[in-house]
Amino acid sequence: MFDETLSNIVNRTDGAVGALIMGLDGIPVARIDKPGVGFDIDVIAAEFTALIRKVLRNAEDVAVGPLHELIVTAERHTFLIKPITVDYFLVLALRDSGGVGRARFELRKAQLMLEEEFSV
Repeated sequence: MFDETLSNIVNRTDGAVGALIMGLDGIPVARIDKPGVGFDIDVIAAEFTALIRKVLRNAEDVAVGPLHELIVTAERHTFLIKPITVDYFLVLALRDSGGVGRARFELRKAQLMLEEEFSV
């Protein structure tokens, strides 16, 4: 189920090079990536875990509401991060020319589907 969901996101999004589901503990649940990505998406996502925890804490401290999405843009890649539950999140890696709008749409669809799986 998870691999199929991640494959759909990557295949339907221009410029997508990988996607994963990760826990806030930094442990990946599922991952899919295209050959020749040039980096380990698990390592990058694990590093983002500390950032996500901090953003979640800060959002709570200033009462702006829960995190809906986080986008990190670097020189060659963009990373879209979307919470599934309070403990798990999706990460999608795009090349710099990737379709961010389509990526956001695909992640939202996946989030809604996965919320049900993780709530059991």
